[in-house]
Amino acid sequence: MKRVYLWIVGIFTLAIAGGGAYYYQSIGSAAAEETPADQQIQTAVVRQGELVVSATGAGTTIPYQEINLGFETAGTLTTLNVGVGDTVTAGDVLAQVDDSAAQESLLNAQLALSKLMLQTNADTTSAGISFNDISIAQARLTLDQAQKTLDDLLNWEADADEIAVAEANLNAAEASVTSAQGQQSSTFYNVEIAGINLEQARQDVANAQETYDNAFDSARDWEVFYNEPICDPGEQEPCTGQTWAERIERDRDSAASALERAQDNLVIAEIQYNQQAAGSASSSVASAQTSLLSAQLSLEEAMSGPTQDEIDAAEDALRQAELAYQQAMLNSESSQIDLEQAQLNVDAALAAVDGTTLTAPVDGTILAITAAIGENVGTSPVMSIADLQEPQLEIFLDESDLNMVGLDFEVEVTFDALPDDIFIGRIIQVDPALTEQSGLNVVRAIVQLDDFAKPQTLPVGLNATVEVIGGRAQNALLVPVEALRELTPGNFSVFIMNSAELELRAVEVGLMDFTFAEIISGLEAGDTVTTGIVETGG
Repeated sequence: MKRVYLWIVGIFTLAIAGGGAYYYQSIGSAAAEETPADQQIQTAVVRQGELVVSATGAGTTIPYQEINLGFETAGTLTTLNVGVGDTVTAGDVLAQVDDSAAQESLLNAQLALSKLMLQTNADTTSAGISFNDISIAQARLTLDQAQKTLDDLLNWEADADEIAVAEANLNAAEASVTSAQGQQSSTFYNVEIAGINLEQARQDVANAQETYDNAFDSARDWEVFYNEPICDPGEQEPCTGQTWAERIERDRDSAASALERAQDNLVIAEIQYNQQAAGSASSSVASAQTSLLSAQLSLEEAMSGPTQDEIDAAEDALRQAELAYQQAMLNSESSQIDLEQAQLNVDAALAAVDGTTLTAPVDGTILAITAAIGENVGTSPVMSIADLQEPQLEIFLDESDLNMVGLDFEVEVTFDALPDDIFIGRIIQVDPALTEQSGLNVVRAIVQLDDFAKPQTLPVGLNATVEVIGGRAQNALLVPVEALRELTPGNFSVFIMNSAELELRAVEVGLMDFTFAEIISGLEAGDTVTTGIVETGG
């Protein structure tokens, strides 16, 4: 690598710096007088020219932008639309995995959301009212009724009409008792028949339940998704007739209907049995006596006000109704939270479905593919895409050249594969930390090539030699570096020939390389400066 050093060659050395122009002139005159006859002062003429200071490094092409792509949803790779080297446009579908599980999860999430919408949003129901609205309205009605009941008890007054009705009912009940005592008949035959019917109904329910369980056995769930026809024994495919899915659907519908009918029949048999048993267990006389007792109690209630127990019970009922109403309100708020969660679940399920499709995020070229159709892939990258239209270089320079590297510095690039072409670029990034390469600490930088006009793109990994231009001076005054005398760090002077005498003159130095230095001020083109003394052999 090129490095910039100042080589001070010559026999003139200043012991101290400063002292004024007279001191410099005296030193120069003394030096001229003391030069032996067999030695000759070398000189050089100040000239104009171009001076370029650079550092050499190595680099390789890298993509402008490289992105590793992976599925957001794991699954079996079913579609692969691209190959390595293909050019794609942002939005192109690159690959897909089996989305059946994701679609099923989405459907379940949407169903759950729809159910909660019915629970909370009246606009989504055909009745124009939600379940929560109904629960709140019912709780409100119960609360109002409980309040009214308590108010009636607390504000009770005897009602003459009610007393008259109670007395009439009592008279009627007494007459019924007298009539019932003249009639006595009972039979147990109807009870026995009702018992037999009840036992048969119970057996029918058990049989229907067994048929239902067999039809809805999870082992038969596969038939729901199997739409191939059922072939009769000996019948060759393809065969006609109902499919497995149609048969299981028919069997399950039939089993459910049969179970429902059997259960309904059992309820009817139980009611009939209870009616018959009640009729046989209590005589008409007992029934009439019960009615009489009830009529007597009604009359007593009509003539006397509510008891404290009744008032206490009404107050308890009111409190329970208040709590039920508050519970209905809280349930409504909770349902809103559940609705938000259900919406989040739908969004997540939609994202999972979208995650089964891999699309190109940018325009670019496919660099690598690491999966094949039929493989199970997770969320790790399965391919990479890069923009190769704007080539960049990753370059490395010796750490001693750090002062030669900076943002926007010009770079000349020569590729090993294209030795006859010189490309120009600019440094767009310099790493803040040194990088270790082959045991050495080096400076890493990124170069952007300017106006790349080749018909083909540069392959990634193409090797190149780079010259980082640390400085460039055009039409500059140049002197050999041997002419410079550093008086103090950063302050230079030169000896110039003035009528065969030496004159020490302070100069301002700009760029320097191994050979020449740029003089910003202190000299003019055509001035003669000394570069040292050589032996003449005389």
